[in-house]
Amino acid sequence: MRPTEAPRPYVVRSRFATTGLMCGPSVAAEIDRLARPYLTVEPGTAGPGDWRISEGVPPTAGAVPEPVTALGEPTVEYAVDHAERQVFHLAPEGPAWACQSLLRATRAVHRSAAARGGMLFLHAGLVELNGLGVALVGGSRAGKTSFVMAAVLAGQGVMVCNDDVSLSADDSGHGVLGVGWPRSVSVRLDTLDLLLGPEGARAALDGLTHPANATLPSLRASGVERHGTALIYPWEYADLLETKLGHSARVDALVHLSLADAPEEAGLSAVDPRERRTLLDRHVLDTPNKHLNIFGHEAEPGTLRQTRGALTALPTFRFRYLFQDVRRAVDQLGAHLRAEVPAA
Repeated sequence: MRPTEAPRPYVVRSRFATTGLMCGPSVAAEIDRLARPYLTVEPGTAGPGDWRISEGVPPTAGAVPEPVTALGEPTVEYAVDHAERQVFHLAPEGPAWACQSLLRATRAVHRSAAARGGMLFLHAGLVELNGLGVALVGGSRAGKTSFVMAAVLAGQGVMVCNDDVSLSADDSGHGVLGVGWPRSVSVRLDTLDLLLGPEGARAALDGLTHPANATLPSLRASGVERHGTALIYPWEYADLLETKLGHSARVDALVHLSLADAPEEAGLSAVDPRERRTLLDRHVLDTPNKHLNIFGHEAEPGTLRQTRGALTALPTFRFRYLFQDVRRAVDQLGAHLRAEVPAA
């Protein structure tokens, strides 16, 4: 990518929104690769009222600073003109950060639009496991990424999203659709060692292009993350695991996932229907974005009630597994769901 390219107009589309993108052609091409299969990027001009995200363009007079600081990353500086509906990337400089910054802002606009449209955001991954759509519910370090990667490597899973999914009840009010988003996968370094072997893990790390991977080792050195992490873009994930990515999937079951500290803590059990709503609500996200919740995301009152009802009606389980036994855990959960969850 060449940072001196003159900005050109592009249009980014999802099922929820259309936004404009102003950047050089090679930056746009890279954003298109990072965003698929969730968003599409093509030449064109956004319509009146659509938000526009720009790089290499001077901010308008009405733009105000909007810095974003993520753990282990340098601060990304934006300027936002709410009246003109424009976002400008200012820093860090360079095409790698321009791509990451523009994608983050674009994704935030589309996710906010999805929230306004009544999508419920849940701290969960979504994987098609042996043909069943399984929402793996849990907070950070619950073992979602390790489980999904092991399932994909075993040929049993297709990842739709890794860490948070947007959900809506279908027209019947009983089924649930889950939609993924173009977010990088945060993976523990020992997960890569476990699943790929030390040499495979080193080769994988050497090929990653997310610019924050240059600063994330500071988190391990400081003790904030004792296992260490790396960020993998979706297309890198697909190449690394020789798989495809799913854009969306029907949700057939919810699994509240966590890592066990000892063998006697591992196990699988059904969740009583009376507990399901409480467990679910612990992991519903109040806002659709970790950063840049500046585009309006409040849904009409009552629009999420149907989705919550449909989710709590789904077969729901608790599953704890030992990190080092993740491959066996995939087989165990897959077999259990095949036996317990009705095929659609």
